[in-house]
Parts: sequence; C-alpha cells; structure tokens
Amino acid sequence: NFKLLFQPIISLRGEDNELYEVLLRLVSPEGEEVAPADFLNAAIAAGLADKIDRWVLFNSIKLLSEHRNKGHHTRFFIHLSCASLQDPSLLPWLAATLEAAALPAEAIILQVREVDAVTYLKQAKQLTKGLRNMGCLIALGQFGCALNPFNTLKHLDAQFVKIDSSFSKELNTEAEQKVLKDMLAELHALGMQSIIPAVESASILSTLWQAGVHYIQGYYLQGPSQAMSYEFSSHE
Repeated sequence: NFKLLFQPIISLRGEDNELYEVLLRLVSPEGEEVAPADFLNAAIAAGLADKIDRWVLFNSIKLLSEHRNKGHHTRFFIHLSCASLQDPSLLPWLAATLEAAALPAEAIILQVREVDAVTYLKQAKQLTKGLRNMGCLIALGQFGCALNPFNTLKHLDAQFVKIDSSFSKELNTEAEQKVLKDMLAELHALGMQSIIPAVESASILSTLWQAGVHYIQGYYLQGPSQAMSYEFSSHE
C-alpha cells in the first residue's frame, strides 16, 4: 500500500530547473497516510529496506520517464536507505532499469543521509563513485549534524547538499543566522549546490537569499502532492 508524493525544490537564483523530491508514504487500511519515520525503522529491522528502495526507484523512474516524454525536463531527488549503501547489486540493477526506461542517468539525484554516509563511509564512497560513473548525481541530506560534516564531503562526490531542517527552523537570532551563513559559505566555496528544506514562511527568505542559498523547499512553496504541477517558470 505504498504511494509516491512529489515536493518541488525551487531555485532562489532565478533558474527554472524542474526539481522534485520523491517522498514515500504508506497507506494504512483506514486510508490514512503513514510517514516513513513511522515505518522505515521497522522495515530496516525486518531486512526490507533495500526492497522498498528498489520499489521507490523503479516506480520513480517509470513515472519520470513518462513525465519527461511529455516535454518536461524534470529531475527527481530519490532517497537511498542505509541498506542500499551496502547492496553491491544496486548499481547493475539501476543501470538496467534506467536503460529499460530510456531515462538518462542525470535525470535522477540519489540522496543519502549524512548519518548513513558517516556510519557506512566506505560503502557510501564506493556506491556514490559508481553512481557518478553511471552519470547519476548525488545529494547529501540532513547535513550539518555530524561532529565534522565537511569531512564526509571529502569522501563523497556530491553535487547537492541539503542542510538539516533544524538549521532553517532556528534563525531567530543573529548568532543562529551566522552559523547557517558560515556553513553555506564553506559549502559554496567547495562548489556545492545548497538546498534549504522546511521553509514554512516568507520571513526567512531574505536571510537565505543573502546567504547565497541555491534552492529552497517547504510548505510555504508547496507541500508534497501526487501531482507534479508546480509552475517552475513562473516562480520569481
């Protein structure tokens, strides 16, 4: 009883790139949506996380191929669990799936959580290297919570970094804003594309703009939806 939702990731720099994050939901017998936080840990413990990842990848690639065939240039951010980081069969399977869908590899951006990359650094390094050789892009998510987050970036060939949502929710003081701005300045100096999630109001947009943030995401722009209907070209 899985379904996929899509939330737009919007450029703050005036670009009209069509980017969506793919979000997984489990539908309960009562028809209610269950967020991943409430079932993924159980799936990991049961040894099912890699199978769920492949379900998400397969269906995301199928939907994206159909969407792009209608003239869109959309790209998807798709999550990988810690189980997929340790799965050597993922790369050949993904290559075959992309080929069958006639979808270019650069149309998908595989997102790895910082905590998983730190825990399974050797495997994450090998997997992301293989993905980059295929032509896929890499995003490091929930960034900034590790003791030395920039050390992880030395080992991963990532193009996007999504800052942990706690940083965007705590921008009430100049000190909090400085912490975020300093982190972003270091990321941008490394050539990383930055994403700030959990943007729930217009009040922090000027701070994010001044800090040079590349992309933003959140309910202020649009919540997760089954439709890919955001008008990227009309956003200013």
